[in-house]
Amino acid sequence: MESYFISLQVSKNKMKLQTACLFLCLLVLGFNSCSKSKEPEQIRVRKNVMSLTAQEKADFVGAILKLKSTVSPYDSKYNYYDQFVRWHYLAFYCMNNMSTMQHGYPAHMGPAFLPWHRVYLDLFEKALSEVSGKQINIPYWDWTDPASLQTVFAADFMGGNGDPMQNWAVTNGAFRKGNWEIKITDELSIDSLLANQTILTKPTPFLIRNMGFNKGVAVQLPTEKEILNTLGITTYDSAPFDSSVDTVKSFRNALEGWRGTAGNTCINSQMDVIDLPGRRSTQHNIVHVYVGGIFTANGKTSLGNMTQNTSPNDPVFWIHHANIDRLWASYSKRHGNNYQPATGAPQGHNLNDVMEPFSFKKDGINKPSAVLNEAWLGYQYEFLK
Repeated sequence: MESYFISLQVSKNKMKLQTACLFLCLLVLGFNSCSKSKEPEQIRVRKNVMSLTAQEKADFVGAILKLKSTVSPYDSKYNYYDQFVRWHYLAFYCMNNMSTMQHGYPAHMGPAFLPWHRVYLDLFEKALSEVSGKQINIPYWDWTDPASLQTVFAADFMGGNGDPMQNWAVTNGAFRKGNWEIKITDELSIDSLLANQTILTKPTPFLIRNMGFNKGVAVQLPTEKEILNTLGITTYDSAPFDSSVDTVKSFRNALEGWRGTAGNTCINSQMDVIDLPGRRSTQHNIVHVYVGGIFTANGKTSLGNMTQNTSPNDPVFWIHHANIDRLWASYSKRHGNNYQPATGAPQGHNLNDVMEPFSFKKDGINKPSAVLNEAWLGYQYEFLK
C-alpha cells in the first residue's frame, strides 16, 4: 500500500511538471506553437559503404534503377534520374563574351560548391525514398580506405571497371552495358580537367570507366594525410572566390581540388579554368578522374563518365559526393559554420543567395545559409574524421 501512495505522488508531481511546462510554452510561444509541437523526426544516418548490409546495397541500387524508369516531376522530358544529370550538366553552362564570370548554377569553382551539392544530394536522397516507398540513405565512399575499392566496385553494388575490348564499357552489375542507358551527354565538351583539349569522341549510350589513369599516367586516390591537412585549414574560402584561390586560405578550394589555375573562364558556353604551368587536380577532382579515366581511343581523347560534366551518369557520383559532404560536416565540427563570403562573390555563391536551379524549393532550403549544418536537413554521418 505504501508503494502505491509513493507511485501516486510521483504521478501527481509529473503531472504538475507537465502542466507547468505547457503554461510556460503558452506564455512564451503562444497557443499555436505549443499545440503543434510534436516529437522530432528520427535523424537519417548516412553509412560508410563498408558498413552496408547486402539488403541495404540492394535497396540503394534498386532505388536508383527505379528513378531511371520514373518520369521526372520537374520536367516530363526526362526520367527522374536523368533530371539530376541534366541539372549537373547545366551547372557548367556559362555565357560567352561577358566581362564578369556568370553561370547558371553555382555548383563548382566557388564557395557554393559544398552547399549546392548538399541540397542536390538531399533532393536525390528524398527522390530515392519517394520511388522506393522506404527510407533510402545515400552511403558514402571513404576513398582513403584502400579496402573500400573492392566493396564499391563489386558486382552487387556499383559494378566494376570497364572492359578495354568493349570501349571500356562496364559489363557487370546493375549498371552494366545493356542494362543502364546513358541518355544525357555532354553536347560539346571542353572539359576543365583536360587542359582545354576538345573532346572529339562521340558519347556512348553505356557507362564507361577506365579507372586509375589520366592519359596513360597512373593517378592515385586522396590519402588520409591529404584530407587531414585540408580539414586543418581554418578559413572556409577567400577572394577571389574561384578556382585560383590559394588553398592555404580556402578549405573549399583545397577540397574541391583545383591547383595551378589563374581563375575561371567561359569557353564555348562551358565553365572552364585558365591554366598555369604545373596545373593539377586533387581530392574531389581527382576522384572523378580516377573512376572515369582520361584516355586515348582511336587517336582521340576520351573520358569515362565520371570525368565528364554529366558525371552523375555514373552512380558512383552519389557515394563520392556524400563523402565530400561528410568532410564538410567534419570541417564544421572543427571550425564552426564559418561560410564565406556574405557578399562579394558571383551570384549564387554568397551566403544568402538562392542557388539555382533550387529556387523552386518553397522550404527555403536553397541558400548556403540554410544548409551550413547537415543536421538542419535531418541527417548525419556514421563516422566523421
